[in-house]
Amino acid sequence: MEETKQHGWKEFFTLIFKSKLPWHLYIIGTLVAAASTTVALIMPKYIQGIFEGDIFNNEVVRNYILLGVLANILVALSALFFSITPPIAMRNVQKTVWSKIMNMKMKDYSKQPSQQLISRITDDPVYIDSVVAGMKTVLTSTYSLVGSYGIMYTMNAKLTFALLPVIPYILIVSAIVGHYTQKTQMGVQTQYSGVTAFFAERLPRIRLVKSFNKEDEEIRLGKEILIGQYKAEKKRITVDLFAEPLMQSVRAIIVGTVLLYGSYLVTKGELKVSQVISFYLYAQFIHMNVLQYGLFWQTTKQAKGASEKISSILNSESERMKREELMPATDKQDLKFENVSFSYGERNILSHLNMTIPAGKVTAIVGPSGCGKSTIFKLIERLYDPNVGRLVIGNSSAEKIHLDDWRRSIATVSQSSPLISGSIRDNIAYGLEREVSDEEVRRAAELADALEFIEEFPEGFDTEVGEFGSRLSGGQRQRIAIARAFILDAPILLLDEATSSLDAQSESEIEKSLALLMKGRTTIIIAHDMNFVKNADKIIVIDAGTVSGSGTHDELIRSNKLYKILAAIQLSKDEKMIFT
Repeated sequence: MEETKQHGWKEFFTLIFKSKLPWHLYIIGTLVAAASTTVALIMPKYIQGIFEGDIFNNEVVRNYILLGVLANILVALSALFFSITPPIAMRNVQKTVWSKIMNMKMKDYSKQPSQQLISRITDDPVYIDSVVAGMKTVLTSTYSLVGSYGIMYTMNAKLTFALLPVIPYILIVSAIVGHYTQKTQMGVQTQYSGVTAFFAERLPRIRLVKSFNKEDEEIRLGKEILIGQYKAEKKRITVDLFAEPLMQSVRAIIVGTVLLYGSYLVTKGELKVSQVISFYLYAQFIHMNVLQYGLFWQTTKQAKGASEKISSILNSESERMKREELMPATDKQDLKFENVSFSYGERNILSHLNMTIPAGKVTAIVGPSGCGKSTIFKLIERLYDPNVGRLVIGNSSAEKIHLDDWRRSIATVSQSSPLISGSIRDNIAYGLEREVSDEEVRRAAELADALEFIEEFPEGFDTEVGEFGSRLSGGQRQRIAIARAFILDAPILLLDEATSSLDAQSESEIEKSLALLMKGRTTIIIAHDMNFVKNADKIIVIDAGTVSGSGTHDELIRSNKLYKILAAIQLSKDEKMIFT
């Protein structure tokens, strides 16, 4: 347990110094704040002089006024620096976290719900700046505290020593308050992430909710999760309610000590009334400055919880893009799986898989659901690495080839046809690393049989597709994905159930576009529709994560029992459709 806590603090401070914060602004702001504190420490001596009769001394009054003006200017400058730094700090932390998320390995990315990753970017970075700003406050408070005690010691050592026990009292109170503050803050953050995740999942699926009349149940679930957040907030507020009186009790102790013991020293002739007033003013510095230690401790404990979550992302392993070799010319290089095994955690998916995908040919991968077909595609895209074995293209091992170069050689058209918010033009050109002309985009759309419906929109290629492409039909999204593959012109093409979610007419039209797209490319197909794969140059049958057989459709019908079953199921489906 202790090791975990120490590790948490180590991660916390490591994150602070890795976050690319605007340190120059913090330093300038701290120096200005220190200058302001120096002026503030001088002023009570002038007030004491005024009470002693120097109010008629023009030089004393003038200096006091000038110091007051200077103090206000310095306070304003300090506030300026520390008001412009939080947005800069938050932006830098967010950029660091976002860049890391984009470069995380898929195995790490898939461990965290995307909604929680959103919280890591939008909410948690706020606490990082608050800690650094708190460090500035603690530094200036320490300077002010030491200065106050030094000046008071020159005035009266007895009263000064009487105020020393206040410091450990505040530190003890701060430690207790900080412990419970951090605990309740962690609860709030956890609940907030849960709320974000809940609504981020439900709102895009509002059609599903309404279709199944689940509004009342979702309202109930939403209320439950909001109540959980409310309870967590209530616990934090309860801690704050107890914390505030404890922290403010310090002021009562300081003021009481100065007034009671100071009055006693005045009656003994060891202190002047004007000095008691001066002591009272310096005692306010003690109260305010020592209080900052408690506030800083609370802030740090809160930030520690947020930083641990950010650190879990920043400390994850990044994809290594640059390797040893460029991608070889794939039009003549076969892609091979050599003794490949892969598992998601404890769940084995592929076991000692050996297969060859011939260059420039169409290869179909078939098998029952859950046999590992989609995992094979993920390995081809190198989103995951094999646990055992390797992928080879030509004579080059995949792990030695630059990752970005490898992925640049692959275009994917999947069942989901993922689109991002933006225009149709943006989505067709997505993935290109060069400027693309309008003519290229138009030509790609034409080849994908998408030009006609695009030009029917008033804004044409500038039409916004909506969130996840929600403003387009399934067939339209599929054509955009095919147009994207055309414009990428990658030598390897992956088709993952590319027509499974379409109606018969759309499927027929898109298959024509796909046939054109597949020409001259190494094409790998996953499809449950045997009619779509039976004309492939090579068909590989996967069963329980290993190759059950390979060959042409006619060869497998004769030699492979599983393939024969799959073909029979397809024939049965076709017959039902005919007689329906």
